[in-house]
Parts: sequence; structure tokens; C-alpha cells
Amino acid sequence: MSNRDSQDAESFDIGDAKVQKSGLLLKRPFGHKSAKWQKRFFIVKEGFLLYYSDTDAKIFEKTKHFNIHPKGVIPLGGCSVEECPCGSQKFTIKITNEHFKGEVWVGAETQEDCTAWVKALQDAGRVTWKNAQVGDTIIHQMEQKTQKVAQEMKDTIDKLNDEASALVQEKEKKAELEALAAKLEAEKRAIEEAAMNLRTEKEITKLELQNTLATMSKVQEERDSLSMRTQSLEANLQMMEQQRQKVLAELQEKEKQAKELDEEKEKLAKTTASLKDDIDSLEEKRKLLEKEKEVASLRLNEQMEASKQLEEEKKQMADAAISLQQNLEQVALEKEVSELKWKEERKRRLKTEQRLKLAEDSLKRLDKALKDSGVHIDMAVETDVKNLRKFFEECIAEEQFEAKKLDIMKDALRARPMYEQKAKAIANANLPEINCAESVPSREATPDRSEVAPDQPVVAPDQPVVAPDQPVVAPDQPVVAPDQPV
Repeated sequence: MSNRDSQDAESFDIGDAKVQKSGLLLKRPFGHKSAKWQKRFFIVKEGFLLYYSDTDAKIFEKTKHFNIHPKGVIPLGGCSVEECPCGSQKFTIKITNEHFKGEVWVGAETQEDCTAWVKALQDAGRVTWKNAQVGDTIIHQMEQKTQKVAQEMKDTIDKLNDEASALVQEKEKKAELEALAAKLEAEKRAIEEAAMNLRTEKEITKLELQNTLATMSKVQEERDSLSMRTQSLEANLQMMEQQRQKVLAELQEKEKQAKELDEEKEKLAKTTASLKDDIDSLEEKRKLLEKEKEVASLRLNEQMEASKQLEEEKKQMADAAISLQQNLEQVALEKEVSELKWKEERKRRLKTEQRLKLAEDSLKRLDKALKDSGVHIDMAVETDVKNLRKFFEECIAEEQFEAKKLDIMKDALRARPMYEQKAKAIANANLPEINCAESVPSREATPDRSEVAPDQPVVAPDQPVVAPDQPVVAPDQPVVAPDQPV
């Protein structure tokens, strides 16, 4: 990736972007048939198929960010996605559209991956501009219809409340009119009784008028006044009867209106029930979407935990590599110290061998001098000389054996780097297969320190067999004193 692409990725990456699917697929060049398939990193996002180079897959898995400048973008709206083989590739997917000049071919490694990619691409192909507009229009119409129904319900309830209050008032007024009618009826009865009484009195008066004219004229006047009063009362009764008929007609009209309101109320209840069913179905769809969201979140958490586990394994391998490097440095340092000690011991052994050689030459000269002199040698002196010679021969043999031990130690030190190189090669070969439970390196790859210990040589260099400052035979002290004859 160039510097410009890196800057674009840092500026326009979408943090924690939720994608429908991502992974590596094989892609055939678009627009012409070719047998060359190239590996690309694909992302399905909001109805589009984006593809990048295969190296961007590691960046996406590590950061969960994707670059908004892909190598190519394929709109999936209205596309036909089907699984069909193509040449040597078995698990291939063909993407076609009436607006495309050609076909888009991609291939998966397994049948499961191919089926999963086909489903994801088909689901993403349903997201089109036309479907989005239709969905928005339906939602907007439903919202307007719901608002209109709610407003109508509110107006109807207000109207019913007003009519109910009016009916209550009319009922109260009717009760007052009924009370007034009862009162008038009572007054009518009283007037009728009074009329009856007047008739009786009239007859009595007629009898009395025959007796006296003055009383008759007076009774006539009272009769006229009573007649006028009766006529006025009858007119009032007729008027009240008309009002009663009018009130009854109005009550019948109100009852008719109440029945119509009840029918409208039933219609509104049915409409409300249907709307409630629609709302319940929408709520179930919302719950399903929430469950799918929870499942996606769980999968994302599992992927995050797997990524964390890989990071921990990587850290453990880095720690093991650092520890192995430290051990190699320590072994190299111990090897240098052992080589210095071996060189010093070699010098000491060479010096001791020179002294032993001088002592052996002295013994040979002494033996030769004794034989040439012809002097009879005492058996005890001869035995001492033989013992001394045997002692020097044993020292020489022991020194030769010690010299071989130094060669053996040197060979072991030389073989140590070979063992280290072999262990490093085995460790590098097993690094990709190391798990959390197998983070400790195997014993076969690591040489046993007890076999060749650089800090514990076969022969201790600071403890020589023969001390260099104590020679076996001092050069200034002959074996046989010259003033003591044999």
C-alpha cells in the first residue's frame, strides 16, 4: 500500500464498522474470460460488494476498519446471484445484472463458504433505492393514517362528551318539565274540582237568584271571571302539551343520533383492532431483528476473544524467543570462558609434559651411567629406581589420558553450536503449531545441559594432576647424590 493510500486509510477508516460479511475469495478478471484467478479480500456492506488486495484482510482483522478506497465496488441491488461451477473451480458464484456488460465470477474454498456467501449476497441484493423509497412511502402513509385516526378518535370522543353533557342537561330539563307538567296536572285537577264546585254553586246560585236579584248579579260576575280564568288555564295547558310533544321529538332525535354514534364507535373499534394487529406484527419483526443483532454481537465478541487469544499466543512466542536468545547468549559467553580456561590448562599441561620429559631423560641417563660404570647395584637401590621409573611412566600415562580428556572437552564445545542450531531449526519449524497448552519448547529440540555443561569441564582447569610449581624431579636435585656411591 502506498503512502497516499495509508494516509487515506488513516483519515477515512470507519471505526468498528458493521459489515454483513467479509473474507478471502478468488476473483476472475471482469469483462473477459481468463483462466487466471486472483485472491482478493471481499466485504459486503449495505448492498455493495467491495474488494481489496488480499493483504488488506490482515489489517481488517486486526483493526476492524476498512478503507473507503477499495480496488473495486460492485452494486448488488437488483443483481442475480447463483452458485454454478466455472471451469476447474468447483465452488464458484456468478453475479449478473441487466445493467452489467459482463458477469462477475468469484470462488470459495469450500461448499459451506460458497453457500454462506450466496446467501449474504442475495440478502444484500434486496437493498435497492426503489425498495427503500417504497418502504419509506408505506411507513409515511401508515404514520399519516395513524395520526388521522387518532385525531378522528379524539374529535369523536370530544363530540361524544359534548353530546353526553347536552343529553344530561336535556334530561335534567326534561325532569324539570315533567315536574312542571305534574304540577300543572295537579292544578288542572284542582280547577276541575273547582269547576265542579262552581257548577254546584251555580245550581245553588240559580236557586238563590230566584230568591234575590242582587245575589244573582254578583254570582254572574263571579262566573264570568271564573270562565275567563278557566279559558286561560286551558290555553296554558295546550301550550305545555305542545312543548311536551316537541321535547319528546327532540329526545327521539337524540336517541337516533346516539345509535349512529354507537355504530361509528364500533367501526372505530374494529379499525383500532386491525391497527393494533399491525403494530403487534411490527413489534414481532422488531424483536426478531433485535435477536439477530444479539447473535451478530455474540459472534463479534467471539471473534474479538479469538483475536485476543492469538495476541496472547504471539506474545508468549515472542517471550519464548527472547528467552531462547538469552540462553544462546549465555551459552556463547560460557563457551568463551571455557575456551580461555582450556587454553590456560593447555599451557600448564604442556609445561608439565616438558618437565616430565626432562625427568624421564634424567632417569634414562642415570640408568645408562649405572650400566656403563659396571658397579654392582644394590637390590634396594635398583628397586627404588624401578619404582621411580614406574611412577614417572604412570604420570606420563595419566598425563596422556588427561590430554585426551581436553580433546574430548574441546570436541564437546565444538559440537554445542551444532546442537543449538538444530534446536533453533526445530523450534522455528514448530512455531506455527504452538498453542497455549504447548507454549513450552520440547525437550528434543533443546539440548540437555547435563550432557555437555560448559561451566563444568571434564577436567577442572584449576585442579591440575601435577602442580606446575611442584615438579616431580627438581632439576637442581639429582636422583642419586654424587657423594653417596651406589
